[in-house]
Amino acid sequence: MYCSQSSNMDFLSYCKSLPKIELHAHLTGSLSDETVLRLLEAKRKEGAVNLPESAELTIQRGHNRTLEECFKLFGILHCLTDNLEAVKKITRDVIREFVSDNVRYLELRTTPKFIPDKMTKKDYIDTVLDTMIEEMKTNNIIVRLLLSIDRSRGVDDARNTVQLAKDYTTHEIYKTLICGIDVSGNPQSGKLTDYICVLEEAKKCGFRLAVHLAEIPSEEETLAVLKANIVDRIGHGTFIHLASGGSQELLDLVKHYQIPLEVCVSSNVKSGTVKNVQDHHLGLWRKEDHPLVICTDDKGIFSTSLSEEYCICAETFDLSKSDLIKMCISAVESTFLSHHEKHQLRLSIQDELNSLKGANNSFSGTD
Repeated sequence: MYCSQSSNMDFLSYCKSLPKIELHAHLTGSLSDETVLRLLEAKRKEGAVNLPESAELTIQRGHNRTLEECFKLFGILHCLTDNLEAVKKITRDVIREFVSDNVRYLELRTTPKFIPDKMTKKDYIDTVLDTMIEEMKTNNIIVRLLLSIDRSRGVDDARNTVQLAKDYTTHEIYKTLICGIDVSGNPQSGKLTDYICVLEEAKKCGFRLAVHLAEIPSEEETLAVLKANIVDRIGHGTFIHLASGGSQELLDLVKHYQIPLEVCVSSNVKSGTVKNVQDHHLGLWRKEDHPLVICTDDKGIFSTSLSEEYCICAETFDLSKSDLIKMCISAVESTFLSHHEKHQLRLSIQDELNSLKGANNSFSGTD
């Protein structure tokens, strides 16, 4: 998915110039094709990976990857990121790629990995956090981490992830870097309602929750989770709005609690949960004047960038430059930062927007 050939490239450049916020980015799925090819080459030189020769073709197909090839790529990525050196490399590269796309605040999410004789979950998290710290020292970006609960792995594994997050709350350096818990994984695996008790415990510990909800039609499950009043942001939310296959009760609950939606247009279209861009539920929620944040989900898997997502949304839903500017600023409120940090980030983004306006007379908030 990408801005159509008829799109004005100047507008894509404009989208790239905006100081943006990314709140839904899975670490491994955000790897660029270039990074994946380098990892694959290194692995093959070591003779330590058993992947078919077609792996390169799958990676190089980029925008033209089929849904089947996208899922195949997930398997390739997990094979290539099974050691701490690779974890450091992918974290560094993903952050730098977001920096090059003018993302000023980034919340990465990842499931802690345990690989026998290679890394413990703590080793994995430490490596990601240390790399985040290094990159923030040299790049104009703020990065935070959400530890992911995979709903297909069971409640005990989820409880272990929450405990890991709790362990870091007393760490002098790391304690401010883990800002929340993500709940994701195959929406057809497990029952999300089984995890409510664990998520309530996470909330008691002060963690914010970003939960993948209603990626597929699942009204009973979605209702139960929303009624628990534990969700701080909704990932996708494809089948919540009445007009997109949800229900009035779901719609009313999300509006009542004013839960922001992380919308990932290219991901939804390419994964087949939305027929086409024009049918995406972003348009419905815009009419509700509901908090939305444009995100990428897996920018590497789905061959996109946050700037491209902005461009696609603007082109499809007739968003003006003024609309995009407002979305950049309003996204601050949906971050998992403290009130003081939000205030500072908002000032920083507003200053950059003002500088853009001053530097470019054609910059207009009303175009």
